[in-house]
Amino acid sequence: MSSELIAILEKESAAEVARILAEAKSRAEQIEREAEAAAREFADRQQQRLDAERRAALAKAQSAAQVQAAALVLRAKDEAMADVFLRAEQALLRLPQDRGRYAAVLRGLIREAAANLGGRLIVEIHPDDREVAAQAVRDLGVDAEIATAEDVRGGVRVSTPDRRFVVENTLLSRIERARPVLATEVAQLLWG
Repeated sequence: MSSELIAILEKESAAEVARILAEAKSRAEQIEREAEAAAREFADRQQQRLDAERRAALAKAQSAAQVQAAALVLRAKDEAMADVFLRAEQALLRLPQDRGRYAAVLRGLIREAAANLGGRLIVEIHPDDREVAAQAVRDLGVDAEIATAEDVRGGVRVSTPDRRFVVENTLLSRIERARPVLATEVAQLLWG
């Protein structure tokens, strides 16, 4: 009986071992599937995070590039605008060389500057323009003393004798006063 008992016990223990091994194998396969699923999920999350970071970096780089491009365009437009005004100023500075045209321009500048001032005036002009200005003052009937000033070029400075009222009416001062309005018009002509 003991050998039968041993055989039964061996058979039962073999069955128990087989059951435990099958259960362990099943559990190991389940753990492996769960680990693979967790690994795929982790890899997917990491890929999504990396994709999001890449998109954010790309958006940031594009934004920075757009800002830099806009700055370059603005700088180029500023330089073009400055060049337009520089050329205009250079052309105005050459006007006194055309004495015929300049005499009429100077007469108009004197008339405008003296228009809102009354009484005796002082008309300051560049020394090269003394004779033309004297003739313009006589033609306009302005009661004025002609004075020369090296810093007045391409126009006139008219003041009251006490210098309480001074009107700077040179071609360059006029372009500077008109620059804000002219800048808008020049920009419209250049860039639409």
